[in-house]
Amino acid sequence: LLCQNPQDGKACGTCSACLKMLHLNHPNFHFVHATPRGKNPSDNDPYRGLDEVDYTMIREEREKLTGNPYAGIHIPGANQILISSIRHLKKELAMKPAESGRQIVFIYRAELAGIASFNSLLKILEEPPSKTSFILTTTALELIPMTIRSRCQIVKFNHVPDTQIVNYLTSTGQDDSNAQRIAGLCGGNIKYAKTLVDADFSEVDSDILNFWRIMMASKIENRWVTTEDIAQLIETYTAMAKTDPATFRNNMRFMIFWLRDAQLLAASPDAKHLLINTHLINELTGFITFYPAFPYFEIIRLIEETLRDAGRNMYVPALMANLFIELRTTLLETRKKR
Repeated sequence: LLCQNPQDGKACGTCSACLKMLHLNHPNFHFVHATPRGKNPSDNDPYRGLDEVDYTMIREEREKLTGNPYAGIHIPGANQILISSIRHLKKELAMKPAESGRQIVFIYRAELAGIASFNSLLKILEEPPSKTSFILTTTALELIPMTIRSRCQIVKFNHVPDTQIVNYLTSTGQDDSNAQRIAGLCGGNIKYAKTLVDADFSEVDSDILNFWRIMMASKIENRWVTTEDIAQLIETYTAMAKTDPATFRNNMRFMIFWLRDAQLLAASPDAKHLLINTHLINELTGFITFYPAFPYFEIIRLIEETLRDAGRNMYVPALMANLFIELRTTLLETRKKR
């Protein structure tokens, strides 16, 4: 959209506009994303009141995108697109563009905007400045208000087929078995696949099994699980969500993948080739044997909602306590009677 010499609808990659976009510093490109709230925030400037650490983090996260477009933006304490960001954007768009041509507004993870931010954005979407394109991205379309969606053209990006992900991963040096597993785990999401490339799956498997042992009140290291283990798990996940959100999201997804595999195996014992955790078939078989009436759909949905709410700056200790207690109760209620 900003290229000065597009070829067959694609950017040339060599003009001055393309070179500026490689470093995300084109003056007509407005990048909006969640930012931390400063100690003395301004209603019209999202950066006022931020300390040097916050500024450095924002700069570094943006710089990562120039080398890896799949990196995403992960800034501690940045859980919402502030209304001051939208007001600041409107102020910038009201001024004459620094360069001729189109202006681009790119709103990353638009679902993180609050109601006030969405309402502030609505007016400018209804009457946008001349030669201005708005691009809103989201992985949770249902969280975008209908008033916003109705004023946008929705373009959906389908999941990348597993075969393409496997080919990509093997081309980067991954062995075929690891590539197959990562492709199954990432659900067609290249960004997620790249986060799993360096995973130690032997450690992951141990963590998965220990988690379910705690939920099932089984044994860990030759001792019976107690309520203290549940409390410790809540503290661990709470701290993880704050200090290592990528690992937190991965662990939450591993819960879903376990249940998805168990559900498939329970429905059809011949579906082993469709499983993600193929190496844990014995453990999965034991799970479905002991919990024949487990409500997979409801619990998977609860985990997805917990993951979503944790990303919306809701109180994580309460979210994790609710999830783990509900999961523990459900396992007790559905355990096969001896």
